[in-house]
Amino acid sequence: MSVGVGARLSRAVAPLLQSRSLAPRTIVVLLVLIVLSGGALRGLAAAQPDKAYVSQDARAYAQLGKSLTRGEYDQGTHSDNLRWPPLAPAFFAAAALLTPSSPAAGEPTDLPAAYWLQAIVSTATLLLVFALAGLLAGPVAGLVASALVAFYPPLISINGSLISETLGAFLAMGAILLIVLSLRIGSWRSAAVAGAALGLLVLTRADFLAAIALVSITIAMLARRQGRGAALAQAGAFAAAAVLVIAPWTIYASGREGHFVPVTTGSGPVLFTGTYLPGGGTTVGMKKAFEPELRRRHPEYQTTKIHKIPAKHVMSLVASRHPELTRDAALRREGLRNLVKYGFGDPIDFAAMTLAKVGRLWGEYYQGGGVYHRSVVMRSYQWLLVAIAVCGLVALLARRRLTGPFALVFGLVLYSTLLHAVVLSEARYNLPLMPMLVAAGVAALAVAFSRDRPVQNR
Repeated sequence: MSVGVGARLSRAVAPLLQSRSLAPRTIVVLLVLIVLSGGALRGLAAAQPDKAYVSQDARAYAQLGKSLTRGEYDQGTHSDNLRWPPLAPAFFAAAALLTPSSPAAGEPTDLPAAYWLQAIVSTATLLLVFALAGLLAGPVAGLVASALVAFYPPLISINGSLISETLGAFLAMGAILLIVLSLRIGSWRSAAVAGAALGLLVLTRADFLAAIALVSITIAMLARRQGRGAALAQAGAFAAAAVLVIAPWTIYASGREGHFVPVTTGSGPVLFTGTYLPGGGTTVGMKKAFEPELRRRHPEYQTTKIHKIPAKHVMSLVASRHPELTRDAALRREGLRNLVKYGFGDPIDFAAMTLAKVGRLWGEYYQGGGVYHRSVVMRSYQWLLVAIAVCGLVALLARRRLTGPFALVFGLVLYSTLLHAVVLSEARYNLPLMPMLVAAGVAALAVAFSRDRPVQNR
């Protein structure tokens, strides 16, 4: 890193401890208290993992993690291990290697060390929340945002399940923080580091793949005042670094499948489920729509409650309509047919389903599989956090203070919202986005009602 870039980085992070109302020591003490409190709650979740209900994804991640430690990742049935992005299994494999005696051979989901590693990563996310909100609006906003995230129950309880959302939230926060820093530093090197971080996020949450192009274009637009060459260099470095991080996995997966696979082979099921109007765009609704045929073809499930029957059997029924295609390709084709059939054939109901999916994404909260009661207090907390973000964005627009970094963060959230308005949408999918949403929302309110005029790309 050159001296110039280092100096710009120092200037960029300096505001994190600069406040008119709080001394630097007070800021540090409060941040430590927030992080320790949030970390303790996450540690409790790790010590008492949810084993009453283990989802298909959790079983798959744990099994793939164990396969990696044994060098057996290539020995799965055809493309089964390609349905999930690779970084979460590698994350769980690392936990298993750290304590080789912890995994029980007979229990594919028994990886105790992984829960603790998740708790550490989730606690570290609180520091990233403070940093992002602090960079955007000062340390007080950073403290408020990190406190709200620290005590948000879904981001605590998720550490008791072996799924990718905890790692995804950490990487999403890290990527957006590095992007904001890159905009302040204004060099292609910092843009490349930010791009690499987003590449890691894509290898954990494949739904962020298209964000590479969107963020690259945004960087080019925001950096254009440095000159066209500098703007193109930063955008190009960002995109190239992200692609280079993803490329080895893409080459491996495409080689195994015999056709191009950008990250996973799991896009077909979420597209079909999310666009299937008779099922209301939900997994359980889809199972109910296929229930007669499902029970006829699988008599072993005659007495099984419909929500407990694995969704993969429905997917196999749908994919059998196109025996010449792979399972994922067949489901993608059926999903695209759903868009045409229901989107044009029944546009009002289809639009209502789409709005319901957006409401489910942000209006509900994750509480673990097999739990169906809703807490009024928890739902109010969820709505409060979303309301802070919405009010913050509206206030910035009304007061004409929507700077580039805010546009980037809210743009990523909007991108993910629009994506899940089409494909499968569940409350669980908001977890990787909640830390950045809260950080941006709190910072937006602080900036909107501040007497100081914000600097454009700060």
